[in-house]
Amino acid sequence: MNPFEITIVPGVLEQMVDKYINKKFESMLDGRTWSLDQFRKECCGGKSKEWVNLYILSEFAEEIDYHLPNGWLIPSQGRGSQNIIFASKACKWMESNRNRIDWQAKMPRSE
Repeated sequence: MNPFEITIVPGVLEQMVDKYINKKFESMLDGRTWSLDQFRKECCGGKSKEWVNLYILSEFAEEIDYHLPNGWLIPSQGRGSQNIIFASKACKWMESNRNRIDWQAKMPRSE
């Protein structure tokens, strides 16, 4: 039996693995919804609920409304209800818009 050798072009294996992982991750999120708490932990580096509400959900409300083609948020309707976040679309939007978010923003001081 003759041994054989496989040559891999630098970067090709990494691209293949990335593509596979991305597809797998997306399929794991398809059809799943998150609470605000899950979203802030998975996509917002653990920022507080108040911070996420102010600097993401309120700031970009007109872009992320679920009625829009790429929207992913059904906002809370007040006491007793919670935000519903479509995980797959939220992750895609966050990745595409991460540079538009002021990650160093501080919460306003209450007077």
